[in-house]
Amino acid sequence: MLNNKILGVKLSVWIMLLILYLGLVLRMIIAYYSSPDAMGADLRGDLLHHRVAVNIVNGHGFVMNVGEPYSFNPPGYAYFLAGSYVLFGKTWFTIAFIQSSLSMLSVVCVYLIASKIYNRVSALIAASFMSFYPYSVYHSSRVMDTTLFTFMMLVSVALVIYYWRTRNLKSWIFIGLVMGLACLVRTTMLAVCIGVFMWLIVVLGFSKGKKSLLACGLGIVCIVLPWTIRNFVVEREFIFIDSKGIPNAYMGNNELTLEYIDSGKSLDQLWQDSRFEREPKGLSGADERTWYMSQIVDFVRNNPMTYIKLLYKKLFLFWSPYINPNMSTVKGFGDIFSFSELGTKLSFEDFRRISYTISYSVLSLFAICGFVLSLGHISESRLLLLVLLLYTLVNVLVWTSTRLRIPLDSILAIFAGYGMLRTVFGKFYENIIRNSV
Repeated sequence: MLNNKILGVKLSVWIMLLILYLGLVLRMIIAYYSSPDAMGADLRGDLLHHRVAVNIVNGHGFVMNVGEPYSFNPPGYAYFLAGSYVLFGKTWFTIAFIQSSLSMLSVVCVYLIASKIYNRVSALIAASFMSFYPYSVYHSSRVMDTTLFTFMMLVSVALVIYYWRTRNLKSWIFIGLVMGLACLVRTTMLAVCIGVFMWLIVVLGFSKGKKSLLACGLGIVCIVLPWTIRNFVVEREFIFIDSKGIPNAYMGNNELTLEYIDSGKSLDQLWQDSRFEREPKGLSGADERTWYMSQIVDFVRNNPMTYIKLLYKKLFLFWSPYINPNMSTVKGFGDIFSFSELGTKLSFEDFRRISYTISYSVLSLFAICGFVLSLGHISESRLLLLVLLLYTLVNVLVWTSTRLRIPLDSILAIFAGYGMLRTVFGKFYENIIRNSV
């Protein structure tokens, strides 16, 4: 049926275009009802990226404060913002539109991956999940790296799934270049890279796959190494991509972390807590990170059972159907949207929490079904599993939040499309198999 043509175009293409159109419209509606002051002091997103982007546009380079070295965040998203500012000015709605467009390209990637692994019907279902998923819609209008990173990660995974059998080293170098760019957006992409390498060794064998691995690794190094050199020149120390990993790990592994997690507070607020032990003054950047690491080691050594409980709690919260941290504990968050114009007393936080919990629960249920039904006989599904496991491991060891997990929900959508097709539309699936024989 999907091969039937309307105006010379396959029905599956028309359905996909409708999914993309409705998803883009939905994102623009959410963006329209967002705060008009999103580029000001009440920036609805990450003000750090915005400030660095402004300095880049003004010719000061990648710095937070002019004249001071800076390497806390990866550079990818700040340069993405700077490019938008140069081309379109500091207009938040333009950023929302660009990111919404990127989000729809991510939907296309989900469709391509799912159609390659499974079939077009499950791919259309997966694309629908991704297109109308509340948190994906919401983050498209936020000045955060989530949307850009999700897109880069999905492009990387799609390239691997489509070309993993190729012996063309130029193709693998290109894949590595794309993965390297994704690393410069969010360093946790390294977990995805490791997952890809492990999977290639399993499916290709080391002797056959080593050239592909080396070529892919070369591509990653070609992108990341210049930034590492820049960090060494600026900071006079080795910083691979960014320097926030160890400080974040300290916030995610100390005596107050469990208390904050249990109360739904953001760990960012630890810096304002008088009980939170801060690094001694006068330390260099390298010495600060050494001090943070020593505090983590002491905490784990002196509180082994508490640490185990903390890891379990972080794992649970990472995959929880409830938003964490609780945004009602974040100052000023409740005023992002106003639903009074729509004639309802439901607050945005209530709407956001309910819609997210329901949609994520449905997504997870069908994703589990799809995963179980495909893992034994579809090798590419094991790559997706490795990405899920390693990305989860990194975040559990450092710290967790719903926002950090959102890129993985796109992978859940791929499994969910197949799971829904097999469990809800079983007869339709049987017809697909029968017609393919």
